[in-house]
Amino acid sequence: MLKDLTERLLQQRLETDEKRMKFAFLVVGFIFIFLILYIVYLNFLLLKLKSENSNYQKAESENRALQNFSVSPTPTPPKSEDTPVIYTQNNAENSSVKDYFVSFGSGINSSNDWTDVGGLQAIVDLANFGNIKEIRFEASVYVPTENQAVSVRLFNKTDKHPVWGSEVTMSGGPSGYLVSNPISSDKGEKTYQVQMKTQLQYQANLGQARLHIILK
Repeated sequence: MLKDLTERLLQQRLETDEKRMKFAFLVVGFIFIFLILYIVYLNFLLLKLKSENSNYQKAESENRALQNFSVSPTPTPPKSEDTPVIYTQNNAENSSVKDYFVSFGSGINSSNDWTDVGGLQAIVDLANFGNIKEIRFEASVYVPTENQAVSVRLFNKTDKHPVWGSEVTMSGGPSGYLVSNPISSDKGEKTYQVQMKTQLQYQANLGQARLHIILK
């Protein structure tokens, strides 16, 4: 009887040890699978980061190229970020130049409603440029997430209304150079402010915003 009891205890211990071994192998297997998935996830993030960096560099290169070929009136340097730049061009009619650019600069935005982009405003009297054929608003946009719509426009802060026809939108993709239809200009000296809004409140980068003034 003692022998049978000993054998049963031994059998129970063997079964317990076997269960523990199976549980240990199961835990090790889960840890191994988790590590593999984690490594794959890190590689995915690294590839995505490299892709976003490459797209951003490409957009910046395009912006620099556009700036290098721009012919702009000489502005009065602002005293601070909030001080508008004042543009005047009194001799445009006597010049052989037929294209002028009023540059507002660059900035970022992540609001889902129209918001001023800090420091991107200028005081302009468009009548000083002479016999104007048309004016267009141009903007280059870069979206790191590549999955949201971004809109940019000019706002007339003097008369407190959007510049009609200036709104441009990029519906998706990493970057784009946007050109508006010919805009309606207001008479007199006005303060123009660049505004932006995003679809999903992710960050959007404005590489360049400017008025393109074409003379007759």
